[in-house]
Amino acid sequence: MTPESNPNSGRTPAILLEDIMNICYSLSRNLYPHLQASILSLLEHNPEAKIYVLAEDDELPFEIPAEHRILNMSGQQYFTTDTQNTRSQFTYMAMLRVATPELIPEDRVIQLDIDTIVCDSLAPIWEMDLTRKWIAWCPERLGVYKPYGPKYYNFGVAVLNLKQLRADNATEFMVRELNRFAYRFLDQDVMNRFAVPDKTMDLPVRYNECFCCGQTGYPAIVHYAGYPDWYCNPDTPRYEYRAKYLDGGAT
Repeated sequence: MTPESNPNSGRTPAILLEDIMNICYSLSRNLYPHLQASILSLLEHNPEAKIYVLAEDDELPFEIPAEHRILNMSGQQYFTTDTQNTRSQFTYMAMLRVATPELIPEDRVIQLDIDTIVCDSLAPIWEMDLTRKWIAWCPERLGVYKPYGPKYYNFGVAVLNLKQLRADNATEFMVRELNRFAYRFLDQDVMNRFAVPDKTMDLPVRYNECFCCGQTGYPAIVHYAGYPDWYCNPDTPRYEYRAKYLDGGAT
């Protein structure tokens, strides 16, 4: 059984893992106010989750009502400050996602962008069999930007096999690549370039419903990718999913 085949199911017997689901966010200080809604939605549907936050401080300006660990990355040693990538619209905090295997002491993690709202259990993708794979993520449907092959994947929601990434030394050469060459979408581009088909599994669209990947009638994750004012504009498509978790709690 795949996650797509039974969208309303709970746990699937695909693979035995620890009971605690590991989740990772990465963000710079200016985005701190926008993270709480995503975490609250995650915990409503996945109360067993353990949360890692790659941040620029030791604490966040709100409480996380779950087991969590804030990793202060302000002194990171991976990326220099004098490259075209670090001078782009993105920040080194985004690029640090390629270093997750070295930063988080787990065998796997579900990585989420902060502009996501979780609407269902993530157990079906947490329990996917990623043997010898690096990543499970959702291909974009637009077909305009495909610089590395017939598919281009969105990195906003991803299940990462950290154990395999470490075994393949992935962090070392992806960090080196980002320090040497300019990339349009930084960490997402580099992962698309090196996570070749035999290292990749496709996620069903309902786990990354966004303008880039498509929509279904039963989202497990709503992702506001592509909408610059997603955090404050009630006219943003599917804003009602986020509105439920504003002001510190479900309404």
